[in-house]
Amino acid sequence: MIRYINKAVGREILTKKKTFIYFGGTSYLSLQTHFRFKRWLLKGVLKYGAHHGASRNSNIRISLFGKAEKILAKQADAPAAIVVSSGYLAGQLVAKQFLSSAFECIYLPHTHTALKIDPRVLETDYNALEAHINKVLSQKKTPVVFLDSIDFFGKHFPQFTSLKNLDLSQCILVSDDSHGLGITENEGSGSYSILSTMNAKELLVTASLGKGLGISGGVVFCSLLRATTLKKSPTFGGASPAALPGLYAYNEAPEIYKKQLIKLHKNVSRFIKGVKKIDFFHHHPGHPAFSFQSPEISKGLEEAGFIITHFPYPTEKDPMMSRIVITAGHKKKDIELLCKAVNTLLDV
Repeated sequence: MIRYINKAVGREILTKKKTFIYFGGTSYLSLQTHFRFKRWLLKGVLKYGAHHGASRNSNIRISLFGKAEKILAKQADAPAAIVVSSGYLAGQLVAKQFLSSAFECIYLPHTHTALKIDPRVLETDYNALEAHINKVLSQKKTPVVFLDSIDFFGKHFPQFTSLKNLDLSQCILVSDDSHGLGITENEGSGSYSILSTMNAKELLVTASLGKGLGISGGVVFCSLLRATTLKKSPTFGGASPAALPGLYAYNEAPEIYKKQLIKLHKNVSRFIKGVKKIDFFHHHPGHPAFSFQSPEISKGLEEAGFIITHFPYPTEKDPMMSRIVITAGHKKKDIELLCKAVNTLLDV
């Protein structure tokens, strides 16, 4: 059922007939309703205005972009970071680098459309990945392997088993880490440092800033040389930049991010300990999303007073996505009530 809300979505959703506890979305750190974080955003608006309507490559430039990129690169333990207006644009910016006949793009299952120039492109099964790479190499082309670090089926992060035993020394590896950056690994560093151990010829990681970091924008983590190339591209130069108030808040509020991340991890631990049949869910260790495919369970949770993520994604023709999302904004009682409802439904 579609519901239209006229205010920021927090831990509760109020309708005319009932109040529901919300366990969906992607605002993992609950920053959209965090009072002190919103104050930093307002300060950013007062300092930089509502929008900076100019190319990043214009003759008048804002130094905050470069400052934010340095902090982001440090957080991800990457050589360089490039900030753009959205995670989708970050993916398209990178994907366009490999359109020439010198490359062949290989997409693992469930790769986000942001990394695909043609969203209808066929994906390569895990068991066929090595053979596909060898075939491309035999044609004197460079394989470019695309994937999502968090695929919501537990296939990749944190072990990346499908990649671990492969020789990627002649491959370029591109991963979307939108659902990992800000909430996974040490202090929300995401997947870049793990993927850097795969010994790929080159590594690029893209991400939305609107999920774990709670602000509008996207980022590309890459080598210094690749960063220089990307910033010279027409896609980067021709696009509007990321929203400055959010970048300002990100720079100025590291203690808020730290505290919210601790709360998130505590809530995730409560849920895992409280659910008797946790293996019912597809789940990445250290991640707050718990996916499943059961319309009956989704309906049962709604009847019990909970709204979760439940809709076909990314289009109406795709399979139904059902997902319980734990956030930093949930209270201990919320988690306990949810666990009780889940345990009851799974015992039926």
